[in-house]
Amino acid sequence: MSHPLAAWPYVLVCAVLGLALGWLPAQLHGPIPHKFDVLFIEGRIAIWAWYVARSSIGFWIGITAWPRPWWLRGPLVGALVLLPLTLVSLAMPDCGAPCMRANLGTAATLGFVEAGLAWWLTGRHRLLGGAAR
Repeated sequence: MSHPLAAWPYVLVCAVLGLALGWLPAQLHGPIPHKFDVLFIEGRIAIWAWYVARSSIGFWIGITAWPRPWWLRGPLVGALVLLPLTLVSLAMPDCGAPCMRANLGTAATLGFVEAGLAWWLTGRHRLLGGAAR
């Protein structure tokens, strides 16, 4: 199997994938500024926390070496990156557990997709070695 970006730094590939794909969940389910506005919080500013966190998932996958297989590390890192913000979702009256579940689910899925694409493009499972056999 030929890996088109095998010569590229693994962290760079992961970070670029994260920046590109981190915006997809925003097109599907939010976060929605109005849910913060009703709490007298500036919603259009608060939602940037979710955008920044989702866009950084690829970078965190790229610099993390554990667990070794990409298909475990991607979803785990994705969920861990967004976990603190999902606790905020859980505390919101108009959101709660459904929003927490949606955000954790898309973060884990995004991590899986980004790590899988990075493996396919570079032939590496992780930053330190981990070359495909």
